[in-house]
Amino acid sequence: MNYTLIKKSALCVFFCYFTIIQLAFAQITVAGKVLDAATKQPIPGASVYFNNTQIGEATNNNGVFKISAKRLYNDLIISAVGYQTKVITIEDNNKSYTILLSEQANNLMEVTVSTGKNDWKKWGSFFSGLLLGNDPRYKLYCKILNPEDIKFFYNENEHYLEAIASKPILIRNSIMDCELHVDLREFGYSFDNDNITYSTFSYYEKFNNNPNKKKKMAFAVNYLGSQMHFFRSLYAKTLETENFQVYRYTSVKNVEKQNVLKTVQQYKASKMAAGITLSKLADNPDSARYYERVLRQQDVLKWDTTRVDYKKYLTFDPVANKMYFKFSDTLMVVYKRDEKVLEKLAQSSLAYKFGQTSVFMLKTLISLNNKEGVVIDPAGYVTSSDLVMTGNMGNRRLAEQLPYDFVYSP
Repeated sequence: MNYTLIKKSALCVFFCYFTIIQLAFAQITVAGKVLDAATKQPIPGASVYFNNTQIGEATNNNGVFKISAKRLYNDLIISAVGYQTKVITIEDNNKSYTILLSEQANNLMEVTVSTGKNDWKKWGSFFSGLLLGNDPRYKLYCKILNPEDIKFFYNENEHYLEAIASKPILIRNSIMDCELHVDLREFGYSFDNDNITYSTFSYYEKFNNNPNKKKKMAFAVNYLGSQMHFFRSLYAKTLETENFQVYRYTSVKNVEKQNVLKTVQQYKASKMAAGITLSKLADNPDSARYYERVLRQQDVLKWDTTRVDYKKYLTFDPVANKMYFKFSDTLMVVYKRDEKVLEKLAQSSLAYKFGQTSVFMLKTLISLNNKEGVVIDPAGYVTSSDLVMTGNMGNRRLAEQLPYDFVYSP
């Protein structure tokens, strides 16, 4: 499950995609059948896929599935409308699996029907920005196809917005020329502290692994400097050759701006809940001008960095076959974009879509909320909610996400 906490442009990466990859030289096959747990009858049309990949299919009329892949991904997602989604660990591709799905709990369905509202006109644009990203290119070229299946519940006392999807959310990404099926397990947003928490299972359909020149450029923009790129390079200990640098970071935060932002967020929540388009930061003109001035300030009053050797933060356990990433200070990760890529992007027809073509260095702050560290998977993610990312990597949302079986080719 992809479980994500974002604070201000921060991404607390619990990319718990449950997807530990075992490399295999031969084609592997996972097969089985999906049945109703109570009646033992087959469930046709159930989705069976390796999470956050392009690998999967729907069961046939007999509930049977057969999936082939070049690699064995340990965890398989099985979902069907009206049933609880199930995750099973695949350790052996030489046996047939029988998977029993239980019907969805009535209390969740009751919450969806009785308290949730399909207020897409009120919350849709805001929800899309949080889930997909606020980059202008995705507002134009990335679209949720079934908004009628998403319902919202807003708690006025706590300034908290929840979203529930009765069916997988279908997202059409025209830039990457693919469709993303997102099983939204949880979605909540706090206006008070600008935090978003969501958990998802996802599957890519119609993803073109042999793109034309334009889409190849889109893949490069989405991959280079991303979390996937960073964690793959960190695992392989090739950060320098991949244009990443790591620094120890200290700063003094702008407390005045933090307080103003909280006040503005609460005002924004009250207006949105009433269906009013936000056109100012406060009802009082003097307050609005003051808020606008403060929000233009930097998030930190001063900061300092010291270059560090990232390899000292890595430990490989050969018995468990795991790579641990452990550090105590806040780190700044700087990615230096390739000048040739920037030049090609500026000259391409995608330039007006992608924007920020002149940004040479992409910066991200990372910190840990535990003392044990996190485990890095070679596919490009970490398996913990305790790693917090703020900045460029933290700002990248589902619209910029790539499947974990994606292989970057310059």
